[in-house]
Amino acid sequence: MGLRITVDIFSGRTNPTWEIQDADQARDLIRLISRNRSGVAEISSGFTGLGFRGIQVEITDDLDTAGLPPRFELAGGGAQDPFASAEVAEQLLATMPVGEGDEGDEASAAGADTAGGEETGWPEEFREGVRQEIRHTTREGAGGATTIEPTESGNFSEAGALEVEKLLQTLVHPAAPTCSYDVTPFNPGFWNRPDTQPYNNCYNFAVNRRTNTFAQPGRAHGYTIPGTVRCNEVSTGALRDGLRTWGNCQPAGSLRYVVALVTGTIFGRRDYHWYRLHPGGIWAHKPGGTPARNVDNSNKLITNPYTCDRGGYTEWCGLFQTHQSIVIR
Repeated sequence: MGLRITVDIFSGRTNPTWEIQDADQARDLIRLISRNRSGVAEISSGFTGLGFRGIQVEITDDLDTAGLPPRFELAGGGAQDPFASAEVAEQLLATMPVGEGDEGDEASAAGADTAGGEETGWPEEFREGVRQEIRHTTREGAGGATTIEPTESGNFSEAGALEVEKLLQTLVHPAAPTCSYDVTPFNPGFWNRPDTQPYNNCYNFAVNRRTNTFAQPGRAHGYTIPGTVRCNEVSTGALRDGLRTWGNCQPAGSLRYVVALVTGTIFGRRDYHWYRLHPGGIWAHKPGGTPARNVDNSNKLITNPYTCDRGGYTEWCGLFQTHQSIVIR
């Protein structure tokens, strides 16, 4: 009997994942979960924004599953009993391997070529941050991330907001746009299917390419984002894939979407996130392996990715443009 446990928290990087293969330990945990069935919820049935979205559990074989579904979620805000859900989630979190979690390890930090994002260990402060977030979901019943208001981040300057707003207005009402670009209707049904949603992230959605590889900027061209995951490091990968910064116009073609990049720190770990512009000046995104959506962390329609509620992704990296010729993996 085995269990695969995932902390659903990142958007661009692969999530922390580890396996419990000791039969006795797995059986004890299955029994614990079974006794607390009211704390079990379907995947993505609670909070699906940016930040902590719950603990996902996958039973990896068919030995005495106690009637539990093969995949389910805890402490994500979708359970009938959030207290039972949080209690069991903390027990599962206690099995998380703890180590140095070297931020300089490119493969593990960027999730480039690891098996489902598995590492030999994650820092204790990261696990403690997740533990506090689990307790937050019980205390607040909000099922999700700690909200960081734009006015508190220090990265949403009034001048910067006005500059981006002016640029966005030229996109929505292009009297003479800087570059030709394309917009297509928001189509979440394509991305939210069971054979697509878990395997494609914000980058896949932004460039509108389903690869089922949880694509990473630059990976198709031999580039790995460093563990520091800064704006220039993520954009380097995107540019190698064929994206261009807005204003450096793409050649004639199609799929020339306008996309926005942000980065941030989640419980001491770096991550990135992308948005895509749709008709009418509405932006949409896909946080990690969760459903595609066009609302922010406050459930407000996104009309400006610079000023919307982005949770911990407080660093604005700018606008970019895709093209039909880009290659991602």
